[in-house]
Amino acid sequence: MSAAEPVVSVIIASHNAVTTIGDTLESLERQTARRQCEIIVVDSSTDGTGAFVKEHFPGTRLLEFSSRKFCGDARNAGIRVARGRIIAMTDADCRVGASWLENIIRAHQDSQSVVGGAIACGNPESYVGWGAYFTEFSQWQSSGPPRFVADMAGANISYQKGVFEAHGTFIEGMYCSDTEFHWRIAKEGLRIRFDPSIVVFHRNLDRLGRFLRHEFSHGMSFAGMRCRARAFSFGRRAVYALLSPFIFLKLLGCNVVRGIRFGAYPASYVKALPVTALGILCWTAGEAAGYARGSN
Repeated sequence: MSAAEPVVSVIIASHNAVTTIGDTLESLERQTARRQCEIIVVDSSTDGTGAFVKEHFPGTRLLEFSSRKFCGDARNAGIRVARGRIIAMTDADCRVGASWLENIIRAHQDSQSVVGGAIACGNPESYVGWGAYFTEFSQWQSSGPPRFVADMAGANISYQKGVFEAHGTFIEGMYCSDTEFHWRIAKEGLRIRFDPSIVVFHRNLDRLGRFLRHEFSHGMSFAGMRCRARAFSFGRRAVYALLSPFIFLKLLGCNVVRGIRFGAYPASYVKALPVTALGILCWTAGEAAGYARGSN
């Protein structure tokens, strides 16, 4: 397969990722199926990320934007120029496993339209990093059998390009657009096949204050997206906001169940549980605030 005819287009949305994107791109350059893919970085940084990519990874296609791009907006820009029949996505704070591309191609040969992969902890030396990891990625650990999942993080997911041609692209101007897209295609009967052999290593936030602020913001963004996508009335928003203590208990309970059921790191999970619980608490507080504010 020539470089002019990629099987896979890898899209990486980046914003101020100059300290991490080098590891991401190096791990892609070492892929066993590197010749079968093109790499597209969609960058809206102010820290020199674009210049770094140009200097150190000249074989990477770089799309630069002067204003901040939400992840969905950036991924849509990459999709518009992608030439591969498979669109794969990861983040600028991830390293991909050595056979990541090869395993993605194999998974899509089995008539799968949407395939998610495992997300492993990329900075296991950090206690807070473990808590951040389990807060966000506990359901996608690199253990358990292949299965269907309702949602998948954009850090490790791939689609047949025809999925976007048939169902549109990500909503723009807000976070959590990947979740909204997966809800949308689920209504059309598409399911996400989770394959734990497709692995990325995510570098998690390792400062407690920054992590907790991120979870609050993420929870607020999720609620705003949910209000918009599902046309929540004022009354429904008020009910969800008032029920936020029960949302916390539900999320924490589901997290513990997943930590046990898909426990690739059981000892680390137990040790990090206090930080994980704090993260879920901040997410829930943000979600409640998001319901109170609505979709704007």
